Parts: sequence; structure tokens; C-alpha cells
Amino acid sequence: MTNTHDGETRTPEQVAEPFAIASREIEAIEQLTGCVAQLHEVQAAKAQLATLTPAEVRAALEFRRGTIGEA
Repeated sequence: MTNTHDGETRTPEQVAEPFAIASREIEAIEQLTGCVAQLHEVQAAKAQLATLTPAEVRAALEFRRGTIGEA
């Protein structure tokens, strides 16, 4: 048991918990970085889709229908 500044006691498990949480910081940053990269990809794809002609959209939809049916 350890004493806190206000006189309360904590178990070793309670003291160790913040260390365990803090040790996951790099993993959290890596996950967030991956999510941000994926979001940039999505935004770029949406910008590209906005430039398609109606004929290109129809062709892409037909293509997707064909590949979904094959799966």
C-alpha cells in the first residue's frame, strides 16, 4: 500500500494501472495516424468521384455489380 498526498492508500494494482494505460500511447498514436491517412484517402476518392461523367458513373456501377456477383 502507498499513501497519497491526501492520506488515502492505494494498492500496487491501483498504482500500476496508469502505467499500463500510459504505455499504450504509441499504439494509440499509430492507430490514429492510420485513421487519418484512411480519411485522406476517402476524401481524395470522393473528390475524384465528383469529377466523373454520368457515363463513367454508370460504367463503374455496372462493373461493381459484376464483381460483387462473382464474389
